[in-house]
Amino acid sequence: MRTLSPTLLKTALAVGGVALVAVVIVAVILAGRDSGESELLADSMAGQDTQVQVGEGTAMVWVSSSGSGDPRPGGEPDPGLCSVTGQGMPSLADPDTTDTTTIGETTLYPVAQVEDYTAPMKVVCSGGSIDHVYVMR
Repeated sequence: MRTLSPTLLKTALAVGGVALVAVVIVAVILAGRDSGESELLADSMAGQDTQVQVGEGTAMVWVSSSGSGDPRPGGEPDPGLCSVTGQGMPSLADPDTTDTTTIGETTLYPVAQVEDYTAPMKVVCSGGSIDHVYVMR
């Protein structure tokens, strides 16, 4: 049986360490890439503070109900169903989309878009048959 020389062993360990670091760096880069999916920033029950603790810029406000239908009065986005407070001058506007989305089996309906926010911020929505509020970007 042959034994490895100390120099060969040190070289093999160094190469293995460099390879491990390279794999970790690639994994971190891939994890940081935008997957095209929305990121849930916060959620709460209707009428409660939906507290967003991260981010800045623009976020979408979505709502759902425990029933099977659209919880928004009139079935259309309505920023007037919500209020926003926070750092800077966040404001509510019509959402960029009127299409629904899902989280698991729950259908979400767009109600408003928060513009110019800086965390932390609070969004409160109520009205219609809204049961749950989601803030996503």
